[in-house]
Amino acid sequence: MLTRRIMPAIVILFPVGIASLWVVGSMAAIGLKWNVLTVMVTALTLGIGIDYSIHMWRRFEVELQRRKNHWDALRASLSTTGVALLMSALTTSLGFVVLLFSPMPIIQDFGLITAITVIFSLLLSLVLLPVLMELSARSKEEDVIEKEFAPQLDDLA
Repeated sequence: MLTRRIMPAIVILFPVGIASLWVVGSMAAIGLKWNVLTVMVTALTLGIGIDYSIHMWRRFEVELQRRKNHWDALRASLSTTGVALLMSALTTSLGFVVLLFSPMPIIQDFGLITAITVIFSLLLSLVLLPVLMELSARSKEEDVIEKEFAPQLDDLA
């Protein structure tokens, strides 16, 4: 688990699960059949998505310690690590798009669905994950406030 806490693990895995569903849905929408190579894409989705999500989460935690403001930390995370992830995803996707020029349809399908996987993982890491990180940080802050003031509120009641 990431830093021995359950919440980051849940937050990180949620966009990855959504990406997996989107990939399977996209395969059905484009009419791609399951084969030996496209089955491997689900494992790739997990690997790529978890990597992107962990990079974003760790940058957010570092920036939150520096800035103490959730929105500033999110902005800094997206402008640094987000840009790096974008460049990484573009080069990775283009590498898999090259497989579309293969004479073998099974390799073409693999290249297409893997490129789509990388894009979905990137989008969810840059759009959904920051929302989840903000909600997680906010709920953590509210828990701290509640723990600090709960005894005093009980005394008032």
